[in-house]
Amino acid sequence: MKRRYDVVVIGSGFGGSITACRLAQAGRHVCVLERGRRWSNVDFPRSPSQIARNAFWDPEHGRFGLLDYRVFRRMQVIQGCGVGGGSLHYFNVHLSPPPAIFDDPRWPAEIDLDRLGPYYGLAAEMLDAEPLCPPSGRALPTRTTAFLEACAGVQRPAELVPLAVYTGPGRGNPYGAARQQPCDYSGDCMIGCATHAKNTLDMNYLAFAEQHGAEVYPLHRASEIAPAKRGAGYRVSYERHVEGVAADITAGEVRADTVIVAAGTLGTAELLLRCRDCLNTLPDLSPALGEGFSGNGDLLLAGTLTDMDIDAGPGPSITAGADFASESQQMYVEDLGLPGPLFWFLEGMLADAAGTRDAFRLLKLFVQGELRIPGATRRVARERERLFGGGRTRGFLPYLGMCEDAADGTLSLEPSGALDLQWNPAASASSFQELEGALRELSHALDGEYVPSPLSFAGDLLTAHPLGGCRMAANSSDGVVDHRCEVHGYPGLFVVDGSIVPTALSRNPTATISALAERAAYLMIHGRELHVADSARPSNESVARVTAERESEQLIAEGV
Repeated sequence: MKRRYDVVVIGSGFGGSITACRLAQAGRHVCVLERGRRWSNVDFPRSPSQIARNAFWDPEHGRFGLLDYRVFRRMQVIQGCGVGGGSLHYFNVHLSPPPAIFDDPRWPAEIDLDRLGPYYGLAAEMLDAEPLCPPSGRALPTRTTAFLEACAGVQRPAELVPLAVYTGPGRGNPYGAARQQPCDYSGDCMIGCATHAKNTLDMNYLAFAEQHGAEVYPLHRASEIAPAKRGAGYRVSYERHVEGVAADITAGEVRADTVIVAAGTLGTAELLLRCRDCLNTLPDLSPALGEGFSGNGDLLLAGTLTDMDIDAGPGPSITAGADFASESQQMYVEDLGLPGPLFWFLEGMLADAAGTRDAFRLLKLFVQGELRIPGATRRVARERERLFGGGRTRGFLPYLGMCEDAADGTLSLEPSGALDLQWNPAASASSFQELEGALRELSHALDGEYVPSPLSFAGDLLTAHPLGGCRMAANSSDGVVDHRCEVHGYPGLFVVDGSIVPTALSRNPTATISALAERAAYLMIHGRELHVADSARPSNESVARVTAERESEQLIAEGV
């Protein structure tokens, strides 16, 4: 690693990968610091024991897994680690929110769906996001068809959502060197894609960035940002880890005129809070730092228990969605699949969530059978098989529901220096109750039983889409960054990840984070907005591909 770069990017998720790519394309000398490891498609954990040993982030014990699971009071958060960030484990959906989301006054006036439109398109092209077209020889997953049937039953038009998943014949990824095979319907999106069908960031934006000279450093965790003592710019201190060795840590420092913090919602807030409140290197950061946390209105692990043979695991983990917007809020519901090992957990969860209720139901049916009520004997046999024969998940259709929570959580540092989240669900309770009403509608349409999330019994939520804490705003009193993602009071310091989003989106947020990152990079380079058919539109042509085509043309011209 060199001592100085034009740009240092902290984190390699959607915000970090996109800005690193576009700035490298523009000729900037870019360094990317990523706390996680670089993963190949043969490294991902598969068995329950491999998941227990290798899937989770635990650097204190020398484990650098791709899943970072944080448990706070009333809220649990799952996020990604590794070169490619959240793209390693996310569920591939590239979906823009409805225009009404940006009508919320917490968004800067410069941000709306029309203005972001060209950036959404640019990212969708790079990520190759299209509705699911089943691979050769396969049909839509049964989970998909069951979900579409349920939506039709409640008269909610459903759609196959755009996915960054490749389903065609084997190929070399057009934006990098990786070989891709079509989606094998393994359902392992959350624990890494072994066929490279998933268009993760290391295969497109980061590959592009490296082709243009960017340098990516895995297992480098940024620990401090401070203004340079001489001249403009900043110095970034980091800790370099060695995989498998918890105690092997080397400190270092790198400098740049521009620093982009893209460490994810929790990582970015933790780093900046430390710089402001503990290290005093960025003392003038906004008093709003840490405020406005949102779980994106996520409601995970609830679903419908049916007598159908749904088998929700196979296929991309999300395939379809439906708009359940009401007069009071935006809501969206998607089908949800999980990797096989996690369905074993779900099997136990279903028993815990509904066991007592089911036992009383079976007793009731036995009484009805003794009274010779028509159909009761057949239903007893069916219920007994469902309860005691195992395989409850075979008929379970899980959902991912998203609504507009209050986005009023607060991230802060404990006296020990650990990150804490204060989340009071009271202001969001009515939103989630309405969302659960939509899920109950779907359950009724399938003639099934609604099963709440097991976390709901403890009053907790689980989110895979943490947002906020460094929200955008016109001034430093209300937010940490301006509409260009530049930190108020610190020229050349930017935040570009989910932490800048000031509200819940009621849709999977990666498309919006990608669009905001594309916009931030374009403004850094050109100082103006991108327009449709703009001649300065960033190229999505691979350097390697263009070079190969030119060499081939040259050989043909020379008669070789």
